Formats: sequence, structure tokens, C-alpha cells
Amino acid sequence: MASHAIEIARREWTEFRPVHLILEDDGAIKLNAKDIGTTVTQIWADDDYDFWVRMPTTSVSKLAFELLCEKFVGRLGAVDTFRDWCRATGVEHEFDSWTSRPAS
Repeated sequence: MASHAIEIARREWTEFRPVHLILEDDGAIKLNAKDIGTTVTQIWADDDYDFWVRMPTTSVSKLAFELLCEKFVGRLGAVDTFRDWCRATGVEHEFDSWTSRPAS
């Protein structure tokens, strides 16, 4: 059910936790973690504990808007930086410009 999934963090110690970011086939985004270790066994009486936050496709635009606000607020070079990031990561985008002054 995942079209793209990557591990974005991992802790290996007496307590094990991998964290995955998942883009599901329907366009939803899920941030998923799993705990394995003695604490999980003590609390849940089970080997592992999975937990996640899932954003349905209807919320992905709002999520993108909020994350872009957080990253770029107060940055005058935001448009160029964002365009360059889209190019570097292969994110489809459109870039355009306009001026009222005629070219010389």
C-alpha cells in the first residue's frame, strides 16, 4: 500500500525504534514508528508497539502549506530556494516570472 517509504530515523540500543515516512498509493502521508524492547514488553505485554500519524489526501495540501510557512517565513530568498529544492529532488513544479518593464 506504500508507493514510497523511507526510514528517516533509527535508534538501536536496549530499546529499538525505527521511524518511517510513507507516501501511500492514494497520496496520503504517514509517519510511522515501532518500539521494540523491554519497556514495550513491560507496558503492553507484547513484543512491539506500532504508532503513527496519517494525513489523508484531503489534508496534504494544508500540510504542505504549513510546512512551507514554517521553513520559509522571513526568508527573502524563499522563492529561489524552493525552486532549487524542487529541481534537486525531482518534485514537479512550475516557475515563472513577469515584469512590467519592457526588455531593452
